[in-house]
This record gives sequence, C-alpha cells and structure tokens, in this order.
Amino acid sequence: MKRLLVLFALVGFLTSLPIKYAYSATALAEKKIKEAKTCIHNVSVQEAKKLIKNGSVILDAREYPEYAAGHIPGAIWAPRGLIDFQGPTWFPDKNKTYLTYCKTGGRGVIVAYELKELGYDNVVNLDGGFDAWERDGEPIEKGAPEGPGKGIKK
Repeated sequence: MKRLLVLFALVGFLTSLPIKYAYSATALAEKKIKEAKTCIHNVSVQEAKKLIKNGSVILDAREYPEYAAGHIPGAIWAPRGLIDFQGPTWFPDKNKTYLTYCKTGGRGVIVAYELKELGYDNVVNLDGGFDAWERDGEPIEKGAPEGPGKGIKK
C-alpha cells in the first residue's frame, strides 16, 4: 500500500510539471510570422556572432523560465508581449543594431518586426533562434534576467 501511495504521488508530481516550453502557433501567429518575415532579415548563427562582436544589442523574446534556463551571453530579456509597449523606453537608441531571438525564430521575428514598426532601423532576427545557437555549440548563460528590458550596455 505504501509503495502504491508513493507511486501515485510520483505520477501526480510528474504530470503536474509543465511540458518544456512546447508551443504550437495559431493561425494568427503564423500570419504574423509570415508578414514579419517579409521585411526582417534573418541571420545565421555565424552572422549573429559577428554582430554581437561588433556591439549589437541582443534581445531574448522568450518567456522568463526559458531565459532563466539558458540564454545567449549578454542577452537582454525583452518578452514578446511587452516590446510594443516598452521598446522605446527600454531601448531609446533607435540607431543601434538589435539582434532578436526566441526558441526557434517565430517570436523573435515578430519582435524584430514590431521594433521596425516603432522606428528602429537596424533590426535582425536569429534564424532558428536559441535552438540553432545551442545546436551549433555556442556558449550559453543560465540565470534570471535583471528584469525586462534591463541590462543594456551603454
């Protein structure tokens, strides 16, 4: 009986854990991604590394748990749902180069598009997102962000 209770407790615990960031795009999200891709340049991991080396601001458009679990070193947490509200406050210099990314590229390209619509001239998106960065064996950092939009190097 005790083993059965332990088993039920374990199964209950495991089923209460969230699926690791599994998202499926809705028709609306797919429409936004398609529209954004028409005017946003996607860059490879190698191109992104060059941009970062040259001082580009790296924006992570993912959710808090995703950022905390691992992000590109130096990335600023800029969640997709807040960029059109806070972008100009968080990133007042519209002349800098901004590199956006998310898990696979969808949310990142939408953030890049929204920044472009807000008047930012130099915005690109990491093709394949964080998954591509990680797959190429590039370094990652783990840990909580300073806060949304915080951590920009002057």
